[in-house]
Amino acid sequence: MLPRAHVTGVTAPVLVSDRYEVIRPLGRGSFAHTLLARDVRLGRQVALKVLHPRAGHDLKAYELFEREAAVLRELRHPGVPAIHATFRAEWEGADAAFLVMEYIEGSSLAEIIGERRHLELSDVLNLFIELLGVLDYIHSRVPPVLHRDIKPANLIVRPEGSPVLVDFGAVRNVFRAPDDDGSTIVGTYGYMPYEQYMGQASPSSDLYALGATFLHLITGRAPPEFMTTAGRLEVPAALSCGEPLRGVLVRLLAPAQSDRFQSAREVRAALVAGSTLAAASGHAVVPAGPDAGVGIVNREPLEPIVLGPTPRPLTGANRLLLGQLTHSPWQLMNTQARGHSEFGIVDGVLLVFFSLITAGILPAIFFSLYFSRRKRYKKFLINGLPATASIIDMQDEKIGFDEKLTRVRYEFEVGGRHRRGSDQVLPAIAENWERGEAIQILYLPDRNFDSIIISRS
Repeated sequence: MLPRAHVTGVTAPVLVSDRYEVIRPLGRGSFAHTLLARDVRLGRQVALKVLHPRAGHDLKAYELFEREAAVLRELRHPGVPAIHATFRAEWEGADAAFLVMEYIEGSSLAEIIGERRHLELSDVLNLFIELLGVLDYIHSRVPPVLHRDIKPANLIVRPEGSPVLVDFGAVRNVFRAPDDDGSTIVGTYGYMPYEQYMGQASPSSDLYALGATFLHLITGRAPPEFMTTAGRLEVPAALSCGEPLRGVLVRLLAPAQSDRFQSAREVRAALVAGSTLAAASGHAVVPAGPDAGVGIVNREPLEPIVLGPTPRPLTGANRLLLGQLTHSPWQLMNTQARGHSEFGIVDGVLLVFFSLITAGILPAIFFSLYFSRRKRYKKFLINGLPATASIIDMQDEKIGFDEKLTRVRYEFEVGGRHRRGSDQVLPAIAENWERGEAIQILYLPDRNFDSIIISRS
């Protein structure tokens, strides 16, 4: 018999299924709650979602729980938690269903809003664009997958800044079985559009919820505060983020589905270009393959970059390395270039041309990315500690105007504990790497072991 545990506070160590040691509660829902646990066999932390024993007799609750497990098994994207296992075991004196998922370290947007943390506009745009990439991926599945409960509490920002969409308990496939009438109402008031109350959600419903979420993030005020008597969310005319973001939010939050953006890639195109030129540049995010683990790559030993003791001055070789890591605005506008990308006369003419036809948005996006990266990387080059990491997987991510960087996910060990991180590099660098290959990183212990890649080849 397992020791008795309570959702509101686990007071004694509990071992579930002889494998998962419960650490503390993470969240609580109507039908299920999530716990932070340690997989004692693999020595890693996991998120353990358990269906309330009393809800196990509710067929609809059990159906949603099983649907979440089935959908997550098919998804492979860094912006979606990986599922490790499902099982049944005793919990609170009764048989219960469990779902074991990747534990996502970081802060939810709800926490960021509640703590009134300052976010630069460039950070907000980057979060928005990356989350649109996640929605593009799940909406592009066959059949399409709808989350149906996007809100600040269900969006977690990892320590390195990349967002993850969590809690797929309300998920559904758009193509329904013949006996599914689609009448189940799920979602959160203020973030769900009118059609969702009728049980008729679509990809544009998720996009509406994302728009409401970012309205909350930008203003610090919950969506119901912007609700008119007619039941529509009215975006303030003097929104601090300005255009094109305000215009995008207005269209995302249109009451009629036909008046909204119909796909995540369409929203991304509008954000980065503000014109129809970028609409053709959107492509579905290519899912990463199943995590096959870290293997051994037969290559020459990694030659470490010597940086010296901390704090390091940003002079000489360190300043040169900072420039290589952050990439110039021109490199970000021309990520497919091989070798050293020189900015020539023809390039200048093209830059002026595209700046004119996009009302200055083109340089603004890429200079914003450049300064954001430079500000972040300075902290690591001054105080970061070196370590060797093993590559887990790599995936190209669009950054606008058909340009892309490669996000590299990796694992490293500090003090006998395995940690994970990710960073973006130029595709020309990443194409020389393979899963399992050793790379050099810098990490900050006082920032929850946030890390960056400093290997360049």
